Amino acid sequence: MIYRVLFVISLVVYLKPLDAQPDYTANDTVPPYGASFAYGSNMGYYPPWQDEQLADIAKGNPAMDVQGLGVTSLRPALFAHFLEQWGYDIRTDAFQHYKNLGIDITAFIGYPSPEQRDTTRHCPAHQSELFANMYEPIWDDGRDGTPINDDNTYALYLYKMVRKYGPYIRIWEVWNEPDFDYSGNAWKTADMPGSWWKNNPEPCGHALRAPIFHYVRLLRISYEVIKTFDSDALIATGGLGFPSYLDAILRNTDNPEDGSPTAAYPLGGGAYFDVLSFHSYPHIDGSLRRWNNDRQAFDYFRHSDAAAAGVVKGKKAFEKVLHRYNYNGRNHPEKEFIITECNIPRKAFGDYIGSNEAQRNFILKTLIEIQKEKVRQLHVYQLSELNTFQKADNEFQMMGLYEQLQDNPPYSQKPTEQGIAFRTISEQLGGKYFDERKTKEMLLPSGIGGAAFTAIDGTTTYALWAKTPNDQSELATASYAFPAVMNVGALIVRAWDHSRSGDSLIVKGARLQLDGSPVFVEMAPDELASQRIEAAEEALSFRCFPNPFTDSLTILFRLQEEQKVRLRLYDFKGRLLQTYHTGEPLLPGIYQHIFRQDVSAGVYFCQLEMNNQRLTKRVVKVQRKEE
Repeated sequence: MIYRVLFVISLVVYLKPLDAQPDYTANDTVPPYGASFAYGSNMGYYPPWQDEQLADIAKGNPAMDVQGLGVTSLRPALFAHFLEQWGYDIRTDAFQHYKNLGIDITAFIGYPSPEQRDTTRHCPAHQSELFANMYEPIWDDGRDGTPINDDNTYALYLYKMVRKYGPYIRIWEVWNEPDFDYSGNAWKTADMPGSWWKNNPEPCGHALRAPIFHYVRLLRISYEVIKTFDSDALIATGGLGFPSYLDAILRNTDNPEDGSPTAAYPLGGGAYFDVLSFHSYPHIDGSLRRWNNDRQAFDYFRHSDAAAAGVVKGKKAFEKVLHRYNYNGRNHPEKEFIITECNIPRKAFGDYIGSNEAQRNFILKTLIEIQKEKVRQLHVYQLSELNTFQKADNEFQMMGLYEQLQDNPPYSQKPTEQGIAFRTISEQLGGKYFDERKTKEMLLPSGIGGAAFTAIDGTTTYALWAKTPNDQSELATASYAFPAVMNVGALIVRAWDHSRSGDSLIVKGARLQLDGSPVFVEMAPDELASQRIEAAEEALSFRCFPNPFTDSLTILFRLQEEQKVRLRLYDFKGRLLQTYHTGEPLLPGIYQHIFRQDVSAGVYFCQLEMNNQRLTKRVVKVQRKEE
């Protein structure tokens, strides 16, 4: 009861005076995003899982001893038809749970109940998907007990929703994919008949089944109502797929007659959103193929580097449109950018790209490359796969951070390779910002991708990989050395699966051998480098410490030359607990593994085989003393 009283008090303080309607637009100001880059995910619906449990396995919940994948932002829906049916309080507990976990929220909204829906048929075969009475005044004199005109069904929905969920939401995304194209005109160039660059989308030709002016009206009502109660909130377009649709938003007002400016409808759609949200699926948007006139066939580039480049290309296409309408930081404020759906499949269908390696490399490279382009969030589509690998029959079923959750009991989750890679990059780069100066210092050659990311305390992590050149292949190799002016003595290298393995490679010197999978590199402090190198060189280059250990055991060995290695950990009865290497050849360097399994106190044995030698270390696990 005390908790509920405190929550009500905090909500009252949060809400602004009812006469504080904005006297500005996004033509005048865009609130600062005010957070580090968000490693996000779409949620989805996977019974019998509850949303709170999905949040636990997305972010991690120490109180539940759930590790999670390092997701820092979620994209749940708050649909009008759902809230009208179940009550506007129905999701408040879940949103409070997200907040308790430290999860940032971008919510997408819209979708009326049957009672709220506009009955107009702007094209004979389809009723409008939008809300009734959107052109009624937004505000009234309070005669209905609210400052909102209750006859404006969309405004009333927003008013009731923002009062409940405003304290939890950073970005409000207005509708999902309003530009979903039924006409085939969205992709056309400006000189082609029916192109959306020169012609407004036909009501029957896009997802709203209504004139484009009505979408501008949605944005305007959203901006006025939400900003009245939270001036720091950010209003976003729905996840757009086509720059031509953005052009139509910007060149039209919400004038229901023809979108032209009048005294009542003075501004284009750009005045009513702060954030450009878009979707990117490089395997279907043309990024991975190009028509060859000489061969009269497509040339394909189905690899992770081309896919990541396709996402960046999409962002720049939207940005070009915004600049054309003076959203350039000079005439009008620049818009923020987020990506609220993005992925490629891990299983190939038809001509599409698809493999575990391609998917995990793609998500890592994309998360790195888009931060260089000042994109603020990326939400993977989606948290869970929608089918088993064997039964999946389309690419969108094979895009999860976890294998199929639906019909499996809560907390029985199994991450995909993409999910493991996602957690690694969130751990390695989370809270850090793209450092343009240090990236330039790296002097990266054309065949190597990468960037530098720096934390507030000045520590820097470098992401690096060899660019993949061939269709349907992730194979790549390159040698890279940090420039001498960077004064590198030793490097700590972590692979894409570090969040699972805990393994680190300590490399003496500044040169690295790279492949097509990104690695995360830190410059080892002088004292740490010398300590670890000396530790590795002693005791026949093999050490297990601390001994005795409580929570974790570090296993470290050094190779002077390339050779095959086997490394295993056994309990005192000779039962195998962990295998780290199975005889595969390893390059020269220092290898570190961290054993964190919850095992009972007792004696254990680390066994290393290399150079036709078998070395065994006896270690002791002791119980941690209670505080």
